[in-house]
Amino acid sequence: MKNLFATLFAFCISFTAVQAQEKTADKAPQEKTMSKEEKEAAKAKKEADLQEAFKVAGLTAEEQQLVRKSAAARSAFSRKLKEDTSLSDEERKAKDREFVISENDNLKEKLGDEKFKAFKGAQKAQKAQKEAAQPK
Repeated sequence: MKNLFATLFAFCISFTAVQAQEKTADKAPQEKTMSKEEKEAAKAKKEADLQEAFKVAGLTAEEQQLVRKSAAARSAFSRKLKEDTSLSDEERKAKDREFVISENDNLKEKLGDEKFKAFKGAQKAQKAQKEAAQPK
């Protein structure tokens, strides 16, 4: 009888230990880190897309500089917002969106409505191509 209880007790303990372990499939997949070559290729692709959008919109070199400065300002503002831990996600998104809208208005004023729309249209077309090319 003692052997039966001891065996049953050992079985319950081992079963509990097995259930307490994490399943490897349940763990969140680790983020894929890009190699140096992949980063450089992505940067080159981004620059090529930007040049193509400039070409489609017919922007001059001065206007291209305005767009690049605006993009740099957006990036810097976004980084600053991410570092600010006092903001909630909703507040951060709202402030970022407000800044993007003001930068777009500024660009629209400097480039003119037609060139701005042509540039943004080219960017949207490139984004749609990328999304269509990616497998689901």
